Amino acid sequence: MGEHDYGLIMPFVVCRSKGGPYDDDAYVAGYEAGTLDMALSLSSSLPGSRLNEGVPYHAENMPQVDLIAMRHGVTTETEDVGDGWVSVTFIGGGE
Repeated sequence: MGEHDYGLIMPFVVCRSKGGPYDDDAYVAGYEAGTLDMALSLSSSLPGSRLNEGVPYHAENMPQVDLIAMRHGVTTETEDVGDGWVSVTFIGGGE
């Protein structure tokens, strides 16, 4: 995969590739977005803090990642790390 190697931290057994009913890519994107939403809901009120620094997100999911960040009043710093991944750091707005 190149210099960076990313993968799932656990199997998603309800996905089609494992015999389940859900589309693999959509399930992963939803899980990724839901995890981010929860993390930012717990920490976004820390003014100027760098949250989830350098966490990789699927490049295709970045429009949703940006909307979740806006919802929590934080800004993002991004870096394309290749192979379909973007490294994201969230900066708390202190609302």
